[in-house]
Amino acid sequence: MRTSNMFVRSLGVHVPESVSVEHAVREGWYPAEEAERYRQLGAAVAGDMPAPEMARLAVLDAYDRWDESAPRDLDLLLYPSVWHQGPNGWQPQHYLQQHLLGGHVPAFEIRSGCVGMISSLELAAGYLRADDARETAMVVSADNHGTPLVDRWRMTPGALIGDAAAAMILGKEYGMAELLSVNVAVIPEADAVNDGAYPLFPPDATVGRGLSFSDRHEEFRQKLLEKQGTGIHLTIQKTMMQQVEQTLDEAGIELGDITRVAFPHGRREDLDGQMSWLGIEEDQTTWDYGRRVGHCGAVDQFIAFEHLLATGGLKAGDHLLMVGFGSGTSVAAAAFRVLSPRPVTKETRA
Repeated sequence: MRTSNMFVRSLGVHVPESVSVEHAVREGWYPAEEAERYRQLGAAVAGDMPAPEMARLAVLDAYDRWDESAPRDLDLLLYPSVWHQGPNGWQPQHYLQQHLLGGHVPAFEIRSGCVGMISSLELAAGYLRADDARETAMVVSADNHGTPLVDRWRMTPGALIGDAAAAMILGKEYGMAELLSVNVAVIPEADAVNDGAYPLFPPDATVGRGLSFSDRHEEFRQKLLEKQGTGIHLTIQKTMMQQVEQTLDEAGIELGDITRVAFPHGRREDLDGQMSWLGIEEDQTTWDYGRRVGHCGAVDQFIAFEHLLATGGLKAGDHLLMVGFGSGTSVAAAAFRVLSPRPVTKETRA
């Protein structure tokens, strides 16, 4: 979707301190041979801080940077999430309404896996464009995976699981970056990649079954061997390329115009494949940052965006391409043009 007249007002994050791989090896949490093989450096660990509280801090960070408006001025709040947020039957967006927003701002939790932040940009942009009176929308996500059902050091071979939050304020007319285009596609036939042939009922969490993508992916691999291959991985690759090509075409730019590409903070072997598909080099990606904080649910590309702006990795005139993958399976892409490394006001717009 070409997102004309759609801008990033501000971007806020909350990224806890990382626990190093060296420490994890010493404690016996992470095998030393995997540390050497997979080249991960650490994972951000939030301790006992609830995910919605991390989200609240990210929202406050976004508004502190912008310093022109207040959370209660929003027209829409979208809260993508991946892992459990709080009590059963409770929704995290209402926590933000109570402690930040007040009033009757429409607020929804989005459950689209690790593409949740990117897919929510498409929803938020469409919502704002539908009514001239609507000015700003917030997309915020947070996850704390430090629960008994997740082993962040071994859940996914080759990747570490981190905790973090990110909040992006979208608005019309001006901002620190322009959202040029965003697209999301679902590949329903790839659902089996992550379900592990587990029963749908009762849900895993209600019977204390832990989350292990290692087991699920091995189950799927066995299915592939039985069927002599389904070609599903090729389908995922082709769909990703289609999303990237459509997004760049709508944005009016080419891959050569892209300064940096933000992928999920996953396995190095996955990144190698993704770089090969797009024909880019490692220094164009966010690998060096991602392997220090781990895969943090739906916020990877957004905390990397903030890191690039803060460290000079992106400057005015540069373009950022986000590429996302979510279990289900879904693929997403978004293109941004940076106008300023810091938020601007209406009077001092870039």
